[in-house]
Amino acid sequence: MTDTNEWLIKQLGQLENEEQSFIKKSLYLAAQDLVREQGKRIEQAQQEIDGRIWSPDKW
Repeated sequence: MTDTNEWLIKQLGQLENEEQSFIKKSLYLAAQDLVREQGKRIEQAQQEIDGRIWSPDKW
């Protein structure tokens, strides 16, 4: 996970802890999940590109 993603998750966590409204807390938790999932998908896509570039079948 990148530093930016970690920072964003931390900020969303602080907002969630300070919030009183259940709906807004849920929104902050969902946003944290979204950031984690996007980070995971970006990493998977980068690994797939690396794998395809280095595939001997393509040489």
